[in-house]
Amino acid sequence: MTVTLLGGEMLLWSDLDAAHGPPPAGGPAARPLLGAVSGRTLVAGPHDPELLDAIPAEQLTVLVRGVADAEALAARYAGATVWCGSLEKVAAVPAYDTVVALDGLDRLRSAEDGELPWDETLARLVSVLRPGGRLLLGVENLFGLHRLVALPPALADTDWVVPDDHDPSRPAGPADLRAKLAAAGVAVVRSYAAYPAPVAPSVLLGPEILAEPSLAGFVAATLTTACAATTGMLADPVRLAVGAARHGLATELAPAWTVLAQLATGNVEHATARSEHGATGAGPWPDAVVAAGGPGREIRLADDDLPRGRGLAGLMLAACQRRDLPALRELLAGWQDGPAAGVPADRVVVGADGRCTGLAPAGEPLVALRHFARLVIDGGYAHLWPGAAGEPELTALLAGMTGRELEPTAVPPAASSTGDSPGSVRELTMARDRLARELAEARAKHDWYEQMLATREAELKRVRQINAVLSATVPGRAASTLVGGLRAGKRAMRAVVRRTRG
Repeated sequence: MTVTLLGGEMLLWSDLDAAHGPPPAGGPAARPLLGAVSGRTLVAGPHDPELLDAIPAEQLTVLVRGVADAEALAARYAGATVWCGSLEKVAAVPAYDTVVALDGLDRLRSAEDGELPWDETLARLVSVLRPGGRLLLGVENLFGLHRLVALPPALADTDWVVPDDHDPSRPAGPADLRAKLAAAGVAVVRSYAAYPAPVAPSVLLGPEILAEPSLAGFVAATLTTACAATTGMLADPVRLAVGAARHGLATELAPAWTVLAQLATGNVEHATARSEHGATGAGPWPDAVVAAGGPGREIRLADDDLPRGRGLAGLMLAACQRRDLPALRELLAGWQDGPAAGVPADRVVVGADGRCTGLAPAGEPLVALRHFARLVIDGGYAHLWPGAAGEPELTALLAGMTGRELEPTAVPPAASSTGDSPGSVRELTMARDRLARELAEARAKHDWYEQMLATREAELKRVRQINAVLSATVPGRAASTLVGGLRAGKRAMRAVVRRTRG
């Protein structure tokens, strides 16, 4: 299969090898969305080749800017059309039933292109859609949670073009994105908040699931699993993601938005708008896609029996903040006495009947208790247990509240592979401050002990001096003689007793 060079192609460049910048778009959570693909399909930008395997090659056209990528795709997909170059060079002819651009619009330009505004790039992409055609688009949120918690990254080769967050045509939020798509002639059929990263997200959450109060625990547990930090960060992304969901900001602060839109024609605009905001289950598209170390699981509120309730970790922290020890004891007992005892508290949903449902494999209950102790300490709630100095002590205290007595030395080590070291700058700073307070308290105790020792030494010296003075007086000498006589009599009596027994 040959490659068609459109112009603007980059000879010594590859977006698929992830050596010059972010990896290509893909991931198991994106695969179920390919159910929207039908008819002639244009895949614009770098995408994981495994993601494209679901599209029939004879219906597939791929647009990439690197020659090496184009040659690799042409060799992989016999019968597919492979273009290499810039989106600007693609003829604006409505020829495709579906356009897939999950990687966004930023890598559709080559190094030779001018700086086009975001909306003009979108217009060029939409121009190749047939009436009624579908657009599957991913858009990075430049103010997303992934950027708020990230350390300053090392510059990559792709940074010759930086996404312009001052571009007024670039969508500044999900509502703005829908408005700009509508202005381009496409109406949103389905939208998702993508976590934990724009490229290859593992969780896609629709607005219905995020807006349902009874699914708050499920959403929190899902985000906890998805956003677990694997590298150093400024702050724990799990805590921020769960907090954003609790305050109704999960969509606004999502690292990316994934939308399925349709080119308006006739009454399509009205129908698709109704599908986006209407009843659950309108159309074949899932309400959420969750991929936790495996293939993406499609979730539909009308069909799936999801656990409803609040997250156990949040309930226990709320009880602690209210100083409600009976409620905390009840929650701990319900957790540790049930089948979810070994599941970490931030992955457990508590139903209205108090039943705990675990959303992760169960392990050792004490390890799960220690995990909650770490959440308490890293979250800055250690002052609620002033008697516990660290994770083992707090774990032993929590176990005691469930009726299990043990020493801190019997607490098993943390389950995390990183040991006891904090995973972010925020937690590192909090650990430093906590250790500084503990050191100050230890020094204060040491100073007090030193002062008490010096005081008692001085008191003992004064008593000895008084004894020496009193011993030199006539009454003192008489008392010493009497004591000496008594001691001699005591020795004599002991000798007599020994001889008698012998």
